[in-house]
Amino acid sequence: PYAAFQRLDRKQEGFVSSRSFLNFLRDNGVAQGVTEADCYYLVKYFDSDEDGKLHYPDFMQMVLPCSNSKLRAQAT
Repeated sequence: PYAAFQRLDRKQEGFVSSRSFLNFLRDNGVAQGVTEADCYYLVKYFDSDEDGKLHYPDFMQMVLPCSNSKLRAQAT
């Protein structure tokens, strides 16, 4: 999972912004119909400290299944 986070955090800032998330989607050809506002709301939903950025723990919350605590524990 950390390698995936690093792909989004291209500037190695330690966080993912809505803009960097959108750029990642666009660069990988999967942003058709996705707006920066969409990415903003996704980041906002998982942003635990409300700083407008996804840090690694926030990212893990976003990508790991919420219903399987054993799988979450293994992945982290």
